[in-house]
Amino acid sequence: MKDTIKMVVSHFFVITVCVTAAIGIPNAFIPDHKGYPTDFPLNILLIGATSALPSFLFYFKKEPTRRQFILRVILHFCCIMAVILGEGRLLGWYSSVTEMLYIAACVIVVYLAVWIITTRASQNVADNINSALKTINTDSDEEE
Repeated sequence: MKDTIKMVVSHFFVITVCVTAAIGIPNAFIPDHKGYPTDFPLNILLIGATSALPSFLFYFKKEPTRRQFILRVILHFCCIMAVILGEGRLLGWYSSVTEMLYIAACVIVVYLAVWIITTRASQNVADNINSALKTINTDSDEEE
């Protein structure tokens, strides 16, 4: 459970940075963009926190089957999409279907970015553990 909490906190920070980037791009590159209200940073923190919570779906007491894992990924994505589109509607981020689709596209990009970052970080940890185990095994074989 401790590892899951670390993952959720990590997701909060990655999500918050990615959302901030997604929001900042229109301000930087679209001429005559209306910008965002001053309370937007607080909204981004709220989105980061509520979007990280569904990561608890990846807490497993025992190793899931491939099917169970895929179903949890799909459920996780749907939860995040519902949370963000729901909060976006309540916070007035969009008023038309086109604006909602733009936000949904941003969610997909951020989701993929978080997924890639998390997967690479996990792979690095696994590689380090495997390397350490090889070193331990090699050392113990030489001692015999």
